[in-house]
Amino acid sequence: MPVIHKKLLVSRDAYETRVAVLENSSLAEFYYERADQDRTTGNIYKGRVMSIVPGIEAAFVDIGLPRNAFLYVTDVAQVRDEFELLAHAHGSGQDEEEAHDDDERVSLPPVSIQDVLKEGQEILVQMQKEPIGAKGCRVSTNITLPGRYLVLLPVTRHVGISRRIEDEAERARLLELVAGLVPAGMGAIVRTAGAGMARDAFASDIEYLSAEWEKIVAVGEAAGAPALVHQEVGLVQRMVRDALTDEVGEIIVDHPDTHRELCDYLARMIPRLAARVVLYSQHQPLFRRMGIETEISNLRNRKVWLNCGGYVVIDETEALTAIDVNTGRYVGKHNLEETVFHTNMEAAVEIARQLRLRDIGGIIIIDFIDMKSESNQQMLLSRLKEELRRDRARTNVLDMTQLGLVQMTRKRVRKSLYKSMMQPCPYCKKEGSILSLETMVVKVMRRIAELCAESPLERIHMEVHPRVASKINEEYSHQLAELEERYKVEVKVLANPELHFEEIEQPQESGAEAARDGADRS
Repeated sequence: MPVIHKKLLVSRDAYETRVAVLENSSLAEFYYERADQDRTTGNIYKGRVMSIVPGIEAAFVDIGLPRNAFLYVTDVAQVRDEFELLAHAHGSGQDEEEAHDDDERVSLPPVSIQDVLKEGQEILVQMQKEPIGAKGCRVSTNITLPGRYLVLLPVTRHVGISRRIEDEAERARLLELVAGLVPAGMGAIVRTAGAGMARDAFASDIEYLSAEWEKIVAVGEAAGAPALVHQEVGLVQRMVRDALTDEVGEIIVDHPDTHRELCDYLARMIPRLAARVVLYSQHQPLFRRMGIETEISNLRNRKVWLNCGGYVVIDETEALTAIDVNTGRYVGKHNLEETVFHTNMEAAVEIARQLRLRDIGGIIIIDFIDMKSESNQQMLLSRLKEELRRDRARTNVLDMTQLGLVQMTRKRVRKSLYKSMMQPCPYCKKEGSILSLETMVVKVMRRIAELCAESPLERIHMEVHPRVASKINEEYSHQLAELEERYKVEVKVLANPELHFEEIEQPQESGAEAARDGADRS
């Protein structure tokens, strides 16, 4: 693969923390975490088994959330641990980047859920997948504690190596090294970042994570079920822990507190990378300065144009995501097969990029343009698989069907970016989508803050849809008062029932030219 130069951008304000990954100056990944948003994936809970359902070999566990969590029999540590011991006895075992990836169902011994769990039983479980749509969250008793170089498995006796580490000699070295370090009764998975690392790096991870596990056990023993006993770290620390590699040449942070915390963390954990953290202090907002704000806004669009003039259409449904490829304006230079092949190859690159950017998971069906040449079909599949190798999420691409469709899966642990930012459109009987209320509130508040910082105005009045105005004035009055005090400006958010839900209007009398954001009328 070509050399990739990465940058990590971290932008934080009173409403959101946003992280963008740039690869060769192109936006490759985007994540956000709202200040009032509860983190759940990776959390560890003390739960109570509420019901056993033998027909689906699963249990429902009360962990204190509105809906009971779903626990499948193969996600029970006792079952998994016995399987691991059996596998090791026959010289096999799973080697995965993240422990026990549940996108691939392994063949475990036939054990009934009734044999391992009882109603009323209290157990420690970890959130694997957030609630999505009508589905509740999915949990596992196979607890995993991620570190920088390995993932500790405190209740599973298994040692494995990331599949992305392909050198057999290095795999053997790491397996022997880590197997000799993990405490009795525990296991570990060496992460991709662990390739080439010495004993001290793994020993440090194990020491820290083992201490964390002792705290979790102590809290769990003292707490009554249901209860949260351990919360996963925030977005910035997760990204640094999971995504920071030597390819990342610069980490640009626009918030002094986050900059200091990140420098301290790297100084302790990865000293050689600490000098790459830069505090951004220019007047223009970081994401706008780097030219990615518009690109982030475009992630809601179904249609994505290709450089050649073709385009892809991405439709997310409850069951799967369908992606259609079209030649569009591209007419080629020689013949139809060449035109189609060129469009498909460019689409494969963009589709892999969009899956990462939009964090689309589950079943994905891609309808490439039909090609007669089998060699062209194989080159297309190879290109798609090659591009997906950059993806940190687990992907699996199947061969092309007789209908010319490519079926693939991508690990899903949370809502996609589109589903988390959007809501059904009330204007077109929910056939389309508009920005969610929370997304609109953050958009308006960020716009007000930017105007306060950019312009010496006496007053800033914003007119928005009544639902947006109501939420801001009821729940964000403290932040508005802080802006007024800091910039000595009068700030008012006014309801205008004539505005579309996504429109923001700034009347001229507020001291600046009228500004109006066009609405996407679904």
